[in-house]
Parts: sequence; structure tokens; C-alpha cells
Amino acid sequence: MNGMDRHLRDLLEAAVGEPPHRVSAEAVHRRVIRRRVVEFTAGAVAVAALAVIIPVGIGALARTLGSSTTGPATARMVTSRHYGYTEALRGRWRLVSQATRPWDGTGAPGYDANVVDLYQGPGGVQAWADAAPTSTNLEAYTARIIRLSRAGHPCSPPQTDQAIMIGGAPARLVGMQCPAGSGFLVEIAVTVRHGTGFVFASQNSSGATPTDQPGDRAAFSKFLAGIRLPP
Repeated sequence: MNGMDRHLRDLLEAAVGEPPHRVSAEAVHRRVIRRRVVEFTAGAVAVAALAVIIPVGIGALARTLGSSTTGPATARMVTSRHYGYTEALRGRWRLVSQATRPWDGTGAPGYDANVVDLYQGPGGVQAWADAAPTSTNLEAYTARIIRLSRAGHPCSPPQTDQAIMIGGAPARLVGMQCPAGSGFLVEIAVTVRHGTGFVFASQNSSGATPTDQPGDRAAFSKFLAGIRLPP
């Protein structure tokens, strides 16, 4: 028995319970045709609906994936008005204020001086930056910045001193306690590029204890990674 025979049988059986009337093969054949038309129309509507829904759904998914992958990586770019470097701020780092005048290279400006660009990071970590012309190399300029810092603030001799890179240029990163013996960490990163000495310093303004230092160091390291020096 093929499909047409089964449809004919179903229709003939359904007609048994109706009031008696003449059921012809032609009438049954018309019912089968109408039923096929209805089924075909319903299928066509479903296919058309899928054709509309699938592209829309794929587009929405692409937009969602795009925003989720690019959002966290987006940096807020800051260019120093007086010193020319660029900082790509990520995460909880933000600019607090820029220097109102350039540093003349004397003294040891702190975070509250008007010659520094000041940034606020996670967990109370602060960073500030300044720069001044120099005719010395990196080693001599780093030694000078350490002397100025110890003279201007009661800091200890450097407890850590390591070579790093800042914006593709060789640099030094030193760690001191200010005041000496307090456990209050201050880190200073120094680099020289095209006759300009750049100084980037960091401390935790919330009075963090030595147990907080690994997190503070990591936050400052991320800050330094976002620096691009002027060409």
C-alpha cells in the first residue's frame, strides 16, 4: 500500500461516521490534493521563517562574541602634555591629573607635586611620572634619581634593582622603603631616550603592609607595560 492508498483509506474511514451521503472517488481525490497543498504551504512557511531567523541569530552571536573578546582588551590612551609619552590604561588604572608645568630636573617630586602626571590604580596603588633633559646614560641617570629621592625623602638604599624594558627602551627598576625601615614600598623606574630622562614611580597610598607588596608590584608592572615613549 503506497501513500496515496493510505490517504484514501483514512478519508473513507473518516466518512463512515458522517451523515450518509454519496462519497465518490473524485471527491476523495480532491480532499487528498487539498491536504497535500496545506502540508506543502506549511512547510514552505517554516522554511521561509528559518531563512530569516538563522542570519539574524548568527549576526547577533557574532556581535556578542566580538564585544566579549574585544571589550577587556580595549585600553584608554593618555598622552602626557608635557612629557610626550603615551600610557595605555587597562583594568582599574585611570588618570587623576596631568602636570601643570614641566619638571626642571631638580629635587624629587612626589605624587602630589604639580610637575607630575598622576595615576590611580587598583587597591590604592598610585603611579606618577615626570621627565627632564639629560646628557647622561641610563646608569648615571638612575644613580642621580636615587640620590635625589634619598635626599628629598627619608628613603632606604635600594633593596631591589633590576633591568627592565619600558616602551622598548632599556630601563632600571629599583625598590626602596620610604622612610627607611617602615616597610612602605616605593618603586622607581628610570629610562633615558634621545636625551630625555623619564621617571615613573609608584607607592600604595592606603598604607599597605609588606604583605600587599606582591600585588602592588604586579599592578605597577602592568602600568609600565602600557608606556610608549616618544619617537
